[in-house]
Amino acid sequence: MRLSIASYGLLLICVCLLIHLELAWISGHSAGESAELPAAEQAREYYELYENVWKDLVYFPIPESSEDEKAEVSFENSWMFERTYGGSYGHEGTDLMPSVDRSGYYPVLSMTDGVVENIGWLEKGGWRIGIRSVHDVYFYYAHLSSYAEDFQKGDVISAGQLLGYMGDTGYGKEEGTSGQFPVHLHVGIYVRTEEIPELAVNPYWFLRYLEQHKLKYSFS
Repeated sequence: MRLSIASYGLLLICVCLLIHLELAWISGHSAGESAELPAAEQAREYYELYENVWKDLVYFPIPESSEDEKAEVSFENSWMFERTYGGSYGHEGTDLMPSVDRSGYYPVLSMTDGVVENIGWLEKGGWRIGIRSVHDVYFYYAHLSSYAEDFQKGDVISAGQLLGYMGDTGYGKEEGTSGQFPVHLHVGIYVRTEEIPELAVNPYWFLRYLEQHKLKYSFS
């Protein structure tokens, strides 16, 4: 099922508002660098960056189960909610929470075509994989229980390809640390600007759109 014209229009309005808020946030956190650009030029740059995200998106990262109707996920707009592991900071992503609280149960699929840019353990993110898309957007999948295969940096990834399985790894310096929080998938989206090499954008509305584009997968 695709979005109706009215729903798609609402999403575009939300994205425009998101861009406005992002510009305000950048102006307050980039030591004045972005403020040197004229407002119209600044807005055009960020509109194009968000447009690149839309161009890349193909599939929702968690497929529907063809065998277990109860295997669903839910998520809310937790953008910049406070996180406190290792200090206080804002949540740069969206957490997909499973109805079946079991590590290794839900497949995690690539939302886009791209190339593996990062793979392996992070203290906060646990087992993670980062995909650089065709339009130079970085898609980050964190807290995996395991990988689908022995991915290496530079591997070519197709949209819908199995990356690994949802888990609860992270919040620990020791590789394999798990159980510090409920099972979920953290999705992050990052774009690059001339001033900021890794600018986080809110994945929430992009994921709401992708809910209409789920693959079916056999897991139970």
